[in-house]
Formats: sequence, C-alpha cells, structure tokens
Amino acid sequence: MPTKAQTDFAFHQLGQVLRDLESDRRWKLDGSVRIPAEWHRIAQEREQPLKSKITLRLDQDMVRFFRAMGQGHLMRMNAVLRAFMLARLAEVVKAEARYEMTPKEIEHRVRDEIFAVIRAQEAAKDAAEARLAGKAAEKARLKAIKAAWEGKVG
Repeated sequence: MPTKAQTDFAFHQLGQVLRDLESDRRWKLDGSVRIPAEWHRIAQEREQPLKSKITLRLDQDMVRFFRAMGQGHLMRMNAVLRAFMLARLAEVVKAEARYEMTPKEIEHRVRDEIFAVIRAQEAAKDAAEARLAGKAAEKARLKAIKAAWEGKVG
C-alpha cells in the first residue's frame, strides 16, 4: 500500500503529464514522445475482435469528446477500455482483483505451469546425471591411482 506522500507525488506527476499532453495538443506536436506510439495506432485503427452488444450509460462530456473525433469514435472508446483492461491484467494499474479468468486463460496458465515444472525436473535430472558422471570419473581416477600404487608396492 503506497504512503500518502507516494500517492501525492504520483498525483502531481499525473497532473504534470496531463499538462504536458495538453501543451502538445495545443501546439499540435503529434510526434511528441510523451504520447505513446500505441495511442496513435488506436486513434486510427478500425478492425477489432468479436463484439458484444450492450447498453452503456456514459458521461455526456466524454461522449462529446469521442464523437468530436468523428467516425469510429465507438471503436476508439472500446480501444481505451481495452488498454485499461490490459493495464489491469499486466498489473500496471493495481486494484482489487475481481476479474475471473476464462477457461481458455486458465488452460494456458495451467499448461505454462506444467511445462515450467517439467523443465525444472529435466534440469534437476541433468544436474544429477552430471554429478553421477563426475563421481564415476573420480572413482575411475582413484582406481587407476590405487592400481598404480599397488604395482609399485608389489
């Protein structure tokens, strides 16, 4: 849990970033490094995955903002929501976890965990075989020394 000082600092940083973005927009600095390249792609992208039809109530000012961008404003709204979802899933945006994974996501996660266990077991097996090979070589070396010693003594 961040401290109040950390939260205040992040809030002020956010304010500065937003002021910088507003300045870039005002001066039409489309190539600004402060605007992620992915956002430019979102602004122009037309094709999206399968859709679900829902009824959604949004703030009027937000609707005006997106409609002012012209045709494709609903797709851009969807892209912004998708970016937020991905940020939450990537834990870039931290919050209480209420998202339930789909069966396909669970399958992928379980498969990845199984493969990780298999790789760890194979690495342990290889290490054990290397230790045994080292011990066998040491045993052969000692046997040769013993045979040489017995040859000198006898």
